[in-house]
Amino acid sequence: MQQGTAPCAEGKGRDSKSIAVAAYMRVSTAEQRGKYGIPAQADAIGAFLEKRPTWRLVGSWEDPGESGSTDSRPGLDKLLTEISAGRADVVVVHSLDRLGRTGAAIWRCIWQVQDAGAEVECCNQVLGERGLDRWLTIDRLAQTVEADYQRIVARTQAGRQLKAVDGGWPGGPAPYGYRISGKGAFGSALEVDPAEAAVVKLLADLVIEGGRTVRDIAEELNRRGILTRSGKSWTTTNLHRRLKSAAFLGQAVFRRSDQQWGGHCTRLDGSGRPLHGESVVIPLPPILPADRIRAVQQALAEFARPRRIPVGEYPLTGRIHGPCGLPYVGCFRGDGVRTYRCSGWQATEPCGCVFLRADHVEELVARHVNALLASTPLRDRPMLPASPQAQRRLLLHAERVRSLKRLVAQCDGELDGLRRQARHSRVIAAAVRQLEADKGALERVLAHAQDWLEELETRVSRDDRVAAVVGAAAPDSQALLPSEQRCLLESLKVRVDIADPEFRYREGTKCMTMQWHEGSGTPVPPDPTDSLWPRVEELLRSRYRPHHFRSPLDLRAALSGMLHRLRTGILWRDLPERFGDPGKVRFRQRTWLADGVWAEIVEILSEVGEGAPVLSHATAPPLSISSGPIAVRQPNVSLGTRAVDPAGIS
Repeated sequence: MQQGTAPCAEGKGRDSKSIAVAAYMRVSTAEQRGKYGIPAQADAIGAFLEKRPTWRLVGSWEDPGESGSTDSRPGLDKLLTEISAGRADVVVVHSLDRLGRTGAAIWRCIWQVQDAGAEVECCNQVLGERGLDRWLTIDRLAQTVEADYQRIVARTQAGRQLKAVDGGWPGGPAPYGYRISGKGAFGSALEVDPAEAAVVKLLADLVIEGGRTVRDIAEELNRRGILTRSGKSWTTTNLHRRLKSAAFLGQAVFRRSDQQWGGHCTRLDGSGRPLHGESVVIPLPPILPADRIRAVQQALAEFARPRRIPVGEYPLTGRIHGPCGLPYVGCFRGDGVRTYRCSGWQATEPCGCVFLRADHVEELVARHVNALLASTPLRDRPMLPASPQAQRRLLLHAERVRSLKRLVAQCDGELDGLRRQARHSRVIAAAVRQLEADKGALERVLAHAQDWLEELETRVSRDDRVAAVVGAAAPDSQALLPSEQRCLLESLKVRVDIADPEFRYREGTKCMTMQWHEGSGTPVPPDPTDSLWPRVEELLRSRYRPHHFRSPLDLRAALSGMLHRLRTGILWRDLPERFGDPGKVRFRQRTWLADGVWAEIVEILSEVGEGAPVLSHATAPPLSISSGPIAVRQPNVSLGTRAVDPAGIS
């Protein structure tokens, strides 16, 4: 169990034959790509390969502007595909920090490369031959990389904190209404931007004046030709954010802990406090007087803030298209109902596409998907393309975790044996320290491996649940979680279109009498004849007191009007005059329905012939649901074309 670093011998092993090499380069910002980042790495890798004549460069893969804290990047994913196809044996990087800036990211990249069938080598860092020594060396180097990264973060955050405490601007775009004075120099601060300050004052006037919504104010700005800072038209969303900015608060807050939405929120610790320093209030040169700020805040309190709902809760986001051609997105309506709304509704000129109740459209799509899968032979049903690779990667990594656990247990056993020896010497003490260091390194690697194993198991479980639905005799896609439904819909290329562009929702609640006919399946009977009306009138007089009949309303004409409306689906206000006052006719019908008299009247009138179906307008627009061609099932392909040793320990 000795720790050591054995350099790769160029005259033996894999150097005795031509080795296919893939170069991988990464920089954290896109600006570094054309400057010194990518070119410098390419030059170093080229010089490294010149010393190894049997190493043949087959291609270079880059990830410009990709964070080193993630293990899934476009360039890296393409590289893994090439390795899996057997086109590369070794991946060469300039240094380990190009794989990641944290220990977890570095190990996950290395394991992905190994599972695909290749090894990682560094230009300026010797990793050693495959085995325990290589693992210990990588752990030591990864710790150094992460420590350097944490020092950079700590220095940067501490500098920003001190700058904010001194009243300077700690970085990032200036709040609307302000600009950065001395940008790029020491002591930069915020000052009023005259052009934007004029817009801020106009917004304050419009908000305090009242009688307008956020959309109305955005339309007013666009009508006046006032654009946003980026030169675009105002929308409800970006205007709402500006109204919540520092100019209307009278101060800026660095590291706000009360706004934890979006991708640029303040990182918090376990107690909910900012991770890298306390919140700092930065005083600003005022644009609005204090009384105007209070008036604006009071007026803004009446505006409803848009809800931010994760995309995963709306599996059909982006798959529904309205008559305007734009996709629908999921959102909450004002009354808390989940809906899908056209993305053009916040444009300068709203498109006017109708909203869709989420439950209704999701149920229709689920029926379509279930019917599509049930009608497709089992062998031809779609299979998620990532499932076999994810399953293969899980098996390889599970074996790697078991190997690490065995090594940790072996270290424990050797340590117990050394500690039980009666005579303690310097040699034994040094061996104990070395074994404890090796055990600590292996435990760190094991912790990273177990975390990744949990993530892989979660992915495979998701794929298994989707596969179970796809392969069931009676598929039920609604049994899946929203994120899993979205994955299935993407594989089937489902698309939903509004079939009737002229559809509009009817105002008010649905008629209870119509609901009764629809729910009971009872048709609307013919109008009362001369022979049947006496029986109906006798029924009414047996159930109601004399004052029920003192109204000038002709009850027979009113009854005919009720039946006419049920057959034609017209609104009460459109009821022809010959049937009487629409409000009184409606009141009588509701009374008869509530008292159970309506059912008896319908039964009497139905004796003379067949009735007509009740005509009610649709509660939702007709939808056209389609899906793309089902992909042909491909045979399972392993991650690599060569035998893979997941443990990597000889």
